Amino acid sequence: MAEQPETYPITYGVLGLLAFGGSMSGYDLKQAFDCSLAPLWNATHSQIYNQLRRMLVLGWVEMERHEQESRPDKKVYQITQAGRAALGAWQTQQPVRGLQMRDEVLLRFIFGSFAEPQALAITLRAAIKDHEQRMELYRLTAQRLPPTPPGNGALAGQNTGSEPDPFFVELARFAIMFEETYLHWLQQAMAFVEARIASESHRTT
Repeated sequence: MAEQPETYPITYGVLGLLAFGGSMSGYDLKQAFDCSLAPLWNATHSQIYNQLRRMLVLGWVEMERHEQESRPDKKVYQITQAGRAALGAWQTQQPVRGLQMRDEVLLRFIFGSFAEPQALAITLRAAIKDHEQRMELYRLTAQRLPPTPPGNGALAGQNTGSEPDPFFVELARFAIMFEETYLHWLQQAMAFVEARIASESHRTT
């Protein structure tokens, strides 16, 4: 008997998006990741296609080829009943650790005693600009969240076809609150570093 491929959190991210989106290509899934799941999980094109191949072997998705003029055939994927069952079973597994941050800005900041304050200020200004852009993206995303798939999970029978999925609504709220908090801290950190720059300038004059 052939060994079954391993699955990872990103596997279920792809599976969940297919449960919401119906028929989707790898490109469609990448767009959905960038628009819907960016606050909690990033995925490259190659990672998404690796998961699709893995799920084809598992029987969790089906693939159809759509012919295109002057271009390679487009591969479109759909979740299967086995895939929906796997998505539900994953929710019952032992919970894993929550948020695990790997943030180079924070890593640089904590070792700020070994940095020139001006260099640290450049890092913080870039981070502020980046998180302001993320905040704008998440606010825009919150205006076009997907509706709950009909007859699905805990909200079966409650979907109106137009109301955004309440779990996506809560995630969007989390993403915006997180960025607000992070930006507030970055601005305080910037003021702290600028005060050190001013203090050093005063001592050298």
